[in-house]
Amino acid sequence: MIKVIFRRLLFIIILSVQISSCVVTRSIQIETLQPARFTIEGSRRNIAVSASQTLLTESVALSESALNVPTDSLIANILFSFQFFLENMTGYENANISVSTTNNEFDDYSDFDLLIFLDMLQINNNFYGQQQSFFEFEAFLYVNYSASWSIRNNTGSLLDEYTDRDLLIWRSGIYTDRTEAVESLPEVKDAWWDVGIAIAQRYAARIAPQWQTGSRSIYMINRFPDLSRMAYTAMQNDAYTRAFDIWENMLLSCRKRGQKNIKSQITYNMAVALEFQNELETAIYWAQRSANLNSRYRTNNYLRWLRERVGHREILDVQLNSGGNL
Repeated sequence: MIKVIFRRLLFIIILSVQISSCVVTRSIQIETLQPARFTIEGSRRNIAVSASQTLLTESVALSESALNVPTDSLIANILFSFQFFLENMTGYENANISVSTTNNEFDDYSDFDLLIFLDMLQINNNFYGQQQSFFEFEAFLYVNYSASWSIRNNTGSLLDEYTDRDLLIWRSGIYTDRTEAVESLPEVKDAWWDVGIAIAQRYAARIAPQWQTGSRSIYMINRFPDLSRMAYTAMQNDAYTRAFDIWENMLLSCRKRGQKNIKSQITYNMAVALEFQNELETAIYWAQRSANLNSRYRTNNYLRWLRERVGHREILDVQLNSGGNL
């Protein structure tokens, strides 16, 4: 009987140790500004957007065979969509963006800081039907495109030349009739219209910084459950300084040796609070302390991310303040 009781007590002690050692984390979202893939230096105050004269001429010649999609209207859709996306992107809010669909509207290109041209456009589509079983059919609309863009400054110097290619697919879903499956797909002209908007958005995203939504992990410190909840709530309410202070007081309470794991988790949290305040260098300091106390994959990965953000900040300074006009 005594042996049975002893085994049960031992089991409870081991289980409680395992539970107390479990690492519990919570996630919190963060918005970070990522640099554009291409950096444009110099003034970006006045921008002209147009299609090249060659493309406009070809579009008139091909419009009758464009599967009921007027290609000149498609080009206009792309250009005005590009204007909309660029005007709503970080770094271009104050730019004056003019669009021409004739290439003759602008009397003097030297009046513009940047000239952005759609130089080439090719769009093709095809259908594919698939019989899933005897009574089940599914249809697909494939639309692939190739579009080339270029940017020149007011002296005519080429700044960027880029070709974008992709394949977009629409699926009908499962139907009992092949005809119904095909009819449920969008009309070709509507699909082409959507493709044109995607072409505009993707090139605007190439030359403008983008906000990216991510998440950061927060350690819930088992030794300080109430304070951990307070700190996490403070982070959720954008009270990052208060969260940092709570975790700093936790750290001061851990004076004994052999508490490296807890200290590592606390200092990691402190680094996250500092990142949310955009104090990246100080965040790196505390993240490095966390790694020194107990190196783990999450901490080392976070350190690399913080250092990358510091490098991004230098690029963003150029992209957001180029020429001192935006």
